[in-house]
Amino acid sequence: MSTHPAMLQKIQIARRQLRLQDAEYRALLVRVAGTDSAKDLSDRQAGAVIAEFQRLGWQPRASTRAPADRADVRKIYAVWGALHAGPLDRDALRAWVHGRFKVSAPEFLKPAQARQAIEQLKAWQQRLTEERSRR
Repeated sequence: MSTHPAMLQKIQIARRQLRLQDAEYRALLVRVAGTDSAKDLSDRQAGAVIAEFQRLGWQPRASTRAPADRADVRKIYAVWGALHAGPLDRDALRAWVHGRFKVSAPEFLKPAQARQAIEQLKAWQQRLTEERSRR
């Protein structure tokens, strides 16, 4: 089982902000997810743990990262986020962009490349939608 690193970070942040002792934290993991280690959580289980932290009063903070200046780059991030459940995994997006366009981040795409990336992501999203509707 592999959990998004960002979800694991969010769990650790919540744990620190709620000031949970190790025993309390592990008991919560066992109660909510059936395991005593966050690294063994699936994405669904991590989401349940985060929801439990929120029920206990933890409030995630909004990102302090500034949005991209270009609308096409913002669109790439938005479509990528819609494709994947859970928090936005910027490293995975950068790896995808690098594999396709040989640039290190969406911000470095030329406008024509950005349009192409958006179309590829939209096609991917369409395939996923069709696949889910067949189930």
